[in-house]
Amino acid sequence: MIAACACLMGCAARNVTPMPMVQAGDETLDCAALARQIAANEEAAARFLHQDKKVEQANTARNVGSVIPGVGLFLVLSTDLSNEEQIKARALIDRDEQLHFLAKRKQCTL
Repeated sequence: MIAACACLMGCAARNVTPMPMVQAGDETLDCAALARQIAANEEAAARFLHQDKKVEQANTARNVGSVIPGVGLFLVLSTDLSNEEQIKARALIDRDEQLHFLAKRKQCTL
């Protein structure tokens, strides 16, 4: 039981380092570079949100399967509680807000 709790705590406590909203060199980006970064961030955020949906569906299946005697505890303990994909997607969306602000200030048409 103690080992099972340790495994669960290890999954929930996984550190996620999101992309910083403001980065060094942002002020020097031209309109084309801003547009490329925004497009790349939107694509990556969409990918992370898609992965998050898959993790959410897998977690639901594990929780439903937790009623199975013998295997149920293993399924519950394998639930991904990190929200890593959500955190990374939100960081990219926030970064895009900053880049859109810079683009507007530089009078870029995106």
